[in-house]
Formats: sequence, C-alpha cells, structure tokens
Amino acid sequence: MNILLITFSGTGNTAKCGCFIKKRLIEKGHNVIHYIYSINEPFTYNIDNFDMIGIGYPIHAFNIAKPFLNFIQKLPRTNKHQKYFIYKTSGEPFWMNNSSSITIARKMKKKGYIKFAEYHFLMPYNIVFRYKDEVVRQMDLYLKPLSFAYVDSLFSDKPPLIRYGIGSRIISFLFRIEWICAPVNRLFIHSKKNCTHCNLCIKNCPMQAMYINKKGVIKTTSKCAVCMRCTYNCPNNAIHYGLLNPWVVNPSYPYKKIHETLKDQPLYINKNTKGYFKLFNKYYEKQKSFLIQYGYKIESY
Repeated sequence: MNILLITFSGTGNTAKCGCFIKKRLIEKGHNVIHYIYSINEPFTYNIDNFDMIGIGYPIHAFNIAKPFLNFIQKLPRTNKHQKYFIYKTSGEPFWMNNSSSITIARKMKKKGYIKFAEYHFLMPYNIVFRYKDEVVRQMDLYLKPLSFAYVDSLFSDKPPLIRYGIGSRIISFLFRIEWICAPVNRLFIHSKKNCTHCNLCIKNCPMQAMYINKKGVIKTTSKCAVCMRCTYNCPNNAIHYGLLNPWVVNPSYPYKKIHETLKDQPLYINKNTKGYFKLFNKYYEKQKSFLIQYGYKIESY
C-alpha cells in the first residue's frame, strides 16, 4: 500500500511517534511518505495516489491546534472513500482528551474520508509543568512498542477507535477558546534581556511566526500555533511566553541521558505509585494488554 503520514509536531513528541509508525509500516512492506507540517514545507502530494492516510498531532487544550486544523481543511475531497487513522499525543491520559479530534473528523467526513482508527499516546508535557525524569523515561519507553502495535492493529479486524462522549465534546468545545486566546497571547511574547540572538527560535518555528522588531526584540505574529517549540528549545530560556510564561518547560528533556541514568530501574508508574501519577496507572495497565495482544513488551535502552 502507498501510505501518507501527515504530522504536526511542536517539540518533537508527535513527530517521533510518526517516525515509529513509518518505520513499522515500512517493515510490513508498505511505501510510506511522512510529511511533517511546516509553513516552510509546501504540501505537494496528490491524495488520490495513496491508499491510506495517517494524521498525527499534539493535543492543545483538549483540541487540535487551529493552524493545523486550517491545513487539514484545505485537503482535497476524495471520491474513493479514502481511509485515514489518527495518532495524537498529550501529557495526560484523561477522558477529557477523547474528543480532541472531533473537528478533524467532521471536516474529513464532509470531504469523503473515512476514519477507521485513532490512538492516544502519552509523552511528557512541554507546557504546564516539568515531568520528573522517571516519568519521562516510562513514557518514552512505551512510545515505540505502542506505535508498532498500533500499526499492526490497523490491519486487524478491529483497530482501536476513541469514542467521543458528550462530556469530552463539551470540554473540547469550551477549551476551544485557546483558538481565540493564542493570537492575544502572542502580543505579550518577547525575548528577554539574556537573549543572545542565536535565532534558533526564528529558524525553527514551524509557522514562521517569529521575527526581530526594530528594537531588536524577538516577537511573534498571529500565525503562532502555541506549539512551545521556541521556549522548549531555547538554550538560554530567553523567551518570555506572554500570559503562559509561568507554565513554560525549559530546558528540553535530555531523553538519552535520562535513559542512561535510569537504565534497568523499574517503571515509575504502577499500582503503588502515589500522588498525581497514580492516576496514570489505569492507562498503562491497558497499554500492557494492548502490547501483549500484538506481541510486544517494554525494553530498556
């Protein structure tokens, strides 16, 4: 099969998931193109040349980022009832995330596409608060085998689907206010005095939303997708992220170092875990069953 993966990723978690999905699809003998959405990279593919499409994105406030939704809206209609699947990432496993794809599903259905699978992967927060290394390690260890198992499930009789319940639909609708707040917040984003003007944020912004004003201060335009790539990767933590600044996560997670430091240690989240992450155990118990079903297990690096 010819398969097209379309991924939007801010700090790299969803892109990493998409790369694992691509790898497994290729191992299964399929031809795969992985398009990682960026305003710098024009979309030049003919949808009708593909047998299946995958759409991946990070969940923003129980929704899809508005700029990526705008891109999805521009996909052409299909007359062959083309099938597509969704892979999405967030920092928490709670039911409020279930309906984050509802706007995609509606737009795609109108264009003739058929959604047949959807899966929610956990990766550490890049906003709100920083996850401890033990949690980061566990989430990252699960990502590859879960991505592989998900690919295998796509060709089964009953691939996983997420139900959009009334409660999560309401939450998704209410938090869509982020689509309004994002252009407002960007007015308060600016570089701080410790900025060295390495311009990594400007070069790497997927929306080309960052620029230097006449005063030499880095600012953003209304194109900002609130993906947090600029603040997450800034080597000097020199971006004041407006009203969201108290929630900035910086520096980025050193995945390789974390795996080396915690190698061979037991997984952090289990039935005996205390506090906030105790709420994650139910999710991981379910994922263990999913992995076993398709013959995978968690292995340390």
